[in-house]
Parts: sequence; structure tokens; C-alpha cells
Amino acid sequence: MRPSITRLADIAYRRRWWFLLTWLVLIAASAVFAPRLSEVARGGGFDLAGSESWRAADILQNQFGRGYRRSVQIIYRHPTLDVSNPKYREQVKQSLENVTAATGASSSLTWYDSGLPNMVSADGSTTYALLSYPGTEENIQPLIPQIREEAARGSELETHVIGGPAIDYDMERTSEADLIRAETYSLPLILIILLLVFGTAVAALLPLILGMASVSLTLALLYALGHLLPLSVFARNIVTMVGLGLGVDYCLFIVSRFREELAATDSVREALRSTLDTAGRAVVFSGAAVVIGLAMLTLFSFVFMRSLGIGGMLVAAISVLLAITLLPALLAIMGNKVNSARLIPAKYLLAGGGRFWHFWSRMVMRRPLIFLVVSMTILLALALPVRNMKAGAPGIDNLSSGSDSRIGVELFAEKWGVGEISPLYIVSSAEDANAVWRPEFREALTAIGKRLEEDPRVARVESIAELDLPAQLPRDSQELEAYIRDNPVTAAQAYSMVDFEGGSRTTMMRIITTTEPKDTQTKQLVRDLRNDILPQISFPAGTATLVGGGPAEAVDFTDMLVHSFPYLMGAVLVITYFVLLLLFRSVILPLKAIFMNLLSVSAAFGVLVLVFQDGWGESLLGFTSPGGIIPFVPVILFSVLFGLSMDYEVFLLSRMKEEYERSGNNEEAVAFGLEKTGRIITSAALIMIAVFGAFAFTDSIIIKEFGVGLAVSIFLDATIVRIILVPATMKLLGKWNWWMPAWLARILPNLGLKH
Repeated sequence: MRPSITRLADIAYRRRWWFLLTWLVLIAASAVFAPRLSEVARGGGFDLAGSESWRAADILQNQFGRGYRRSVQIIYRHPTLDVSNPKYREQVKQSLENVTAATGASSSLTWYDSGLPNMVSADGSTTYALLSYPGTEENIQPLIPQIREEAARGSELETHVIGGPAIDYDMERTSEADLIRAETYSLPLILIILLLVFGTAVAALLPLILGMASVSLTLALLYALGHLLPLSVFARNIVTMVGLGLGVDYCLFIVSRFREELAATDSVREALRSTLDTAGRAVVFSGAAVVIGLAMLTLFSFVFMRSLGIGGMLVAAISVLLAITLLPALLAIMGNKVNSARLIPAKYLLAGGGRFWHFWSRMVMRRPLIFLVVSMTILLALALPVRNMKAGAPGIDNLSSGSDSRIGVELFAEKWGVGEISPLYIVSSAEDANAVWRPEFREALTAIGKRLEEDPRVARVESIAELDLPAQLPRDSQELEAYIRDNPVTAAQAYSMVDFEGGSRTTMMRIITTTEPKDTQTKQLVRDLRNDILPQISFPAGTATLVGGGPAEAVDFTDMLVHSFPYLMGAVLVITYFVLLLLFRSVILPLKAIFMNLLSVSAAFGVLVLVFQDGWGESLLGFTSPGGIIPFVPVILFSVLFGLSMDYEVFLLSRMKEEYERSGNNEEAVAFGLEKTGRIITSAALIMIAVFGAFAFTDSIIIKEFGVGLAVSIFLDATIVRIILVPATMKLLGKWNWWMPAWLARILPNLGLKH
């Protein structure tokens, strides 16, 4: 039995004031809680629990106070004084006392108390302090403004606070500023486009208001969820992008169809029933395709990706719900007044009338093979650069140029070199107490050091093997500690690299690279250490080694994505095919739709490579190419785009199917479908391009890549795919478009369009 969405239209018509009041209460409540999402959402979220780098990070933090995500560095610089100057030293000491007293740092390490030579820049003007805090990054992030304030209070020194919590804190601020900027640009553009589509103020405002309402409701829901599970701050950006695009588009399709039905009948109720049974049903299936794509992101263990999946699914579902409940109630109340307050004469409306699109479809179908070959050539040419796609990594280029973290990291790289910012660590743990001080253990560390010193990717290696200690040391723990304490500098260095409190069972080696943490060579060094170098080193039996640090985290993150992406893509394709099979009741149309979506998504990925890897358009978009694509961006873009691209496929083919069921003429169905939807699809695409394009000009390179990828894909999808490829392939396939085996038709539930 075919579910009747017209019953929902009847309920919305009869209970329109009740629907309106309920939604108004919910939207008003969301306006209170949506702005508070930043209280529970955090930056970061890229840690892979259980991975080698994650286990190494735990040891580094708990036993050495060296966790990238759980410690901060305060950089000090003076334009004229040297770090050895007593005045410089006193100001650093006072600064750290202020910070420790105000923020509760559990420990601090400086050049003054450790003697570690690499804690001072080569020119002697700059040094840094390493502060560790109890708890997790979520506990430290809120302290960052106070740390910065206290570090600089009463000091003549230039100070900057960097480290994982500080960078992620600034990332949140950058994300908030990006969101405000994108909304400032996109909302007026959306309103202008809607006015050019409808010509009347009432019809134009409805989609915009409901699109904004879907974003507000979703952010409020995420605020509630944030008290139960960890969420990434970037969920706000994906919710705003997808929510404005989908929410406005869905309402655009329904308002447009309602006005068309209203012109054909005097009954508001009948117009509403027919609208929901056609455009409304298409909205539900389109929303389902979006939810399916985004649901796959929730299967990842990364907080970042899971947050985007949850946020995207919620905003898609709420957009559908508003479009088929609140919007029908508003249309029932307004009736013919939806066409009131005309501002633009009909002859000036956007994208031409139905005659143009009817003519265009007939022209394509007269020479379908030529149009097919040309359009496929364009899309495949744009997709070609995907072959050379390299993995990049989000770094300081993900922060605004004026953020303290970015200034601090750039200063650090200038004074110490690019590899010093995020070193590699080898954590070695033995079973016996004092094992790390035994000759055979130190010989193994020496062997690693010698191997790495010959590697051009390595600038320096620090370990206890480099300390000025005799080959034989006391075996008794107390005697050993007393012996090391006799030399304060050696003691400070030893304590920074050995877990004395744990019985000297664990030590760490610090590797400074000549290349940036995000470079391909640095990532390959991680793999070489794990797969080649360390397995050849003869550690005492029972020794476990782990490779950690920022570059190792990036490798584990990328490898997990590469391994999981084919399964994600396969699941999305299979489920989407089944959903479209139920809607169109055709075996061929879903296959064709999926193939075309893959083409447009691949072409968008190719453009991403040209822009963000090869640097095309850097000056226009205001960024410096990171030399690769951030690994999770294609995964997330695929999930989002596959659902969004189905929007236009569903609405176009739905209208074609309506006509085919009525007339049985394939060519007439294609021409009729494009005639009735061409202008609306073009307008809807312009709205999405305006939304996504605004995010292409933000400071965050992550959001910039999302914005460009989404805008390009939607543009290609609404132009080359929908108005060229679709009519050309529909003509070539003829009646095969609508083929479905009789046995399959009998067993499948009839959830599709009315006929």
C-alpha cells in the first residue's frame, strides 16, 4: 500500500494554527540555546583512540608532561635583551608564577631550570616555557585567554601561547568569525535570488526564514547533545552550510509547486494536497538521500567527523520536517496571499520561462550523442587531477593571520626551524625497573640515533644516549638517582626524558625533522620508523616501542580514512540506489543518477586539487596552498555532495516521471520535466552556490576547501549534469529509463510518486 502524504497535507490544513504555534515556540526556544553551542563544542577532535600515536600521546602526557593536546608553550622574546640577562630571567620567572597561580599548571620546564640548550633560539633573543596541566584538552582550552593575560601581565617581553589547546581555542574563534562573515555575505544574496525567482516579497521570505529556522533548531539540538557526547566546533559550520542550502531549497521547491497548483485550482486545500504529493514526496526522498550520505560519517571514531555527520543529519531531517509541516501550515494560512507584495515584474524573473527550457531539452535530444560526449569530456577533464591528489594536513593555515597561535607558531618556526614545532617521539618501555639505564638499552637508543643522523629528513635527535654518562651506572634506584642528581644539567635533561617515578622503565626520544610536520617526507619518516628502522633495532626482550607526535597522529588519521573510505562509499551507493529504486520504480534511473553524481563529485575533487594543491586562485581566495588536500575533506564532501546532488536529480526526474506516467511518451516527459523544473533547479543551485561560495572566502583552510568543493560540485551538477547529461541520456535510453521487472515491481512497496 502506498503511504499517503496527502493526509499530512489535510492535517496541516485543518490544524494550521496549532502547527504554527508549536513550531514558533520551538524556534523561539532554539534562538536562546543555539548561540550557546560554543560552550559545549570544542576544537580538535582528530585523535584516533587506540592508535599507536594515541597510546604514545597518553604516555607522553602522563609520564613526561609532553602531550601536544594537553600542554602549552609560552614563547618569550625581547628585541634587545639576551635570555641570559638577569632582567630577562626575572621577567620569565614572574610571568610563570602569575600563570601557575592563576591557572593551576601542574609543572613547568624552562631553559633556566633544565639547561636544555635547544630551549633557546640561536640568536639568544627567544626562549619558551613548557607548561603541563591536569585533565584533558577540554579542561585546558577555557584557560587559554587567562594564560595569555597572565603571561604578558607586567612584562616587557613579547609573549605568545601555542600548543594543542591554544591552537584549538584559536580555531574555535576563527570558526566563529568565519561563520559570521559567511552569513553576512550569503543571506542578502539568498534573498535577492529568491526575489528574482518569485518576484513577490512573501514568497521570497518564506524559504529564507525557514532555512534560518532549520539552522537555529539544529544548533539548539546540538547544544543539548553536547552535554552527552563530545562535539567539534566545526559542526556549526557544516550545519549552517547544509541547513541554509537545503532548508531554502526544499521550501523553494514546495512554494514554487504550490503557486503552480494554486494557479490551476481555486482550492487552497487541493493545491496543498497536490503539492505535498509531488514536491513534498520528492523532498522527503531527497532528504533521505542526504541523511544516508551523512550517516556514514557517524561510523568514524573521530569526534570531528562524527560531529559533522550528526549535525548534517539533524539539519537535513529538520529541513524536511519544516518543509512538510510548518511550510504547508503557513501556505494554508496565506493561500493566495503568498503571491502578494510583488516587487519584480514577471518578465524580469530569473533564468527564463518554461519555453526556453522546453526548447533547450528538445535541442539536446535532437543530438544526444554529441551533447553526451562533450559534457562527459568536460567532466572527465576536470576530474583528471584527482590522479595526483596528495594528502595535506590542517596546520596554522587553518587559523586567521592575526590569531596569537599562528603568530607564535610562525615565530617558533623562524627561531627554531619548521621541525621543532611538532617533533616526532619514540616512546620505549621495558618491563624491569631501571632498564632504560642499562648498557644494552642505551646501545639500542644509540643505534637509532646513528641511523637517524644519516637521514636528511632529520635535523636532530635527543635521547638519554646523548647524555654525558658512563657506560655502567648504579643498579640500585636510589643510588642511580643520586648519581644523576650530582650534575644538575644532566639531571634536568634526564628527568625530561625518563619516567623516574615509574621506576625508570620508560624513556622517550625526541626527533626534530628538517621538513614541516605536514610534509609527505615527514609522514614517510613515521612509516619508515615503524616498518623498517625500529624493527631492526635490538632492544632487550620485552621492550615495547611506539612512534608518536603530531606527524604520527596525521599518519594514523590519514591511514584510517583511506582504509574506511571505500566501505563508506560502497554503503552510500547501495543504500542510495535502493531509496531511488523505491521512488522511481525503475532499475535504470537510480543507476544513471548514481553514475552522474559520481562524475560531478569527481570533477569537484579535481578542481580542489587544482586550487588547494596546485595553488590556482590563491590570491583570489586569500590563502597559501598547503600542497595537498586535507584527508578528511574528500570523505566528508562525498557524503554531503552525494546527498545534495540527489536534490536536483530527484526533483527533475520526479517531474519527468509524472508526465511519463500520464502520457507514456519518453521525449515529451523529458521536455515537460525540464520545462517545469529548469528555472527552479537553476535558482536553487544559485542559492546553494551563494551559501557555499561565501564559505570559500573564510580564514579556515578546512572550511575554505569545503566551500569551494561544494560550490563547484553544485554548479557542475545543476548545469552540465542536469540540463545536458540528463536529457541526452534519457533520450538515448528511451523506454529503458522506466524499465522494472514485473517480479520486482510486485514485491517492492509502492512509495513513489502519484500516477
